[in-house]
Amino acid sequence: MSILIENALILTGDADEVIENGSVLVEGQQIVEVGPTVTPSANAQRIDATGATVVPGLFNMHDHIARKRLRISDRATTYRAQGDILMRQPLPFLALHSAANVLAQLRSGVTFIRDFGLPGLTGIQTARAIAENIIPGPTVLSGGDPICITGGHSSNWGAMEADGPVGVRTAVRQQLINGAGVLKFMGSGGLGTYPEEDPGIPELTPEELEAGISEAHKFHKRTATHAYSTEAILNAVRAGTDTIEHGAFLTPESVREMVEHGTALVPTLSSVIAIGFQHRLIGNDHMYQRIMDDIVGAHMESVRLAWEAGVPIGAGTDTSGEVVEELELIAEATGAGIVDVLRTATATAARIAGVEDVRGRIVPGMRADLLIADGHLLDEGWEVLRRPRQVFKDGASHDGQPMPFGVRLGQLRGLLT
Repeated sequence: MSILIENALILTGDADEVIENGSVLVEGQQIVEVGPTVTPSANAQRIDATGATVVPGLFNMHDHIARKRLRISDRATTYRAQGDILMRQPLPFLALHSAANVLAQLRSGVTFIRDFGLPGLTGIQTARAIAENIIPGPTVLSGGDPICITGGHSSNWGAMEADGPVGVRTAVRQQLINGAGVLKFMGSGGLGTYPEEDPGIPELTPEELEAGISEAHKFHKRTATHAYSTEAILNAVRAGTDTIEHGAFLTPESVREMVEHGTALVPTLSSVIAIGFQHRLIGNDHMYQRIMDDIVGAHMESVRLAWEAGVPIGAGTDTSGEVVEELELIAEATGAGIVDVLRTATATAARIAGVEDVRGRIVPGMRADLLIADGHLLDEGWEVLRRPRQVFKDGASHDGQPMPFGVRLGQLRGLLT
């Protein structure tokens, strides 16, 4: 089937290209023509996108699809308590939960998710069900269970414990047997269990990281390392990780090394800040302020340093964030404009994920992953992306539906008190 989307503002994601009053022609699963004037076949279905913006389908470069319910925060419990409750549920429930979550993200405009498990087989099997057209959803690249030290970060939520270089290599091989498409390593403690767990403490050693990352690369799989502290970041970068996840405490030295090694950053600002706002929601103002002062300020500065140095940055939400909010926060941290920041969820994200030849831009030959949103993005700002009218994934159409506000925006807009 031919589909012609016409009369739209189009941000192609290809360099700084912006087409006013443009058209996109889709044939089957592919984009075949883009421009101010496009000539469709006589029987093409026409979609009048007057007053709307068309952008590439959005990428979420760090998520846990079996745990996404945490973004709809409970007013009575901490982030950690919600995670503990959810991760104790039977796997069949979490599978159904994952199916609902991926559909919600697809309808919001997200057409590609990099999932990091917990529990990983749920994510891997959800990815398979989408690929085999059993359920609708974005393309999901799932990492299976993250690999951590014994008792390390997320071990209580299903991460795979391994110690020593041999143990970590074995864990990588097991995740590959399970079907992982990307490998994740826990290089430090985390914020979700703060202050009981210190995100500043390195966990996997340099030798363990090097063993796991090199094993993944041997099998042509990309790697991601959860790392908050400067030491953990440097350990992972020097071990060859493809991305640093979170990276809250970057320094000029660590940023220089990321540039030298070609390491990308997925900061997940929207999820990190949400943990603080969850404390605020339940009346734990001291912990809210502690997270804002000790972590969020430094994290925003880290993103600015990375951006100005040319480190590739990908938009990711982790469990409790949301892609549009992530884009807003990256823009706030960097001072960059909409066209440039949008690429963190389109063309740059596709390059980080290794799918830049088929997704992430609106150019001929690419898969037809598209978001039509009501409004003029360059004039009205990021809020336009919260008004999805229609979403195309591999050329198939889905009705748009915005994601509900998370705990931060819910409070800032007076919806959660």
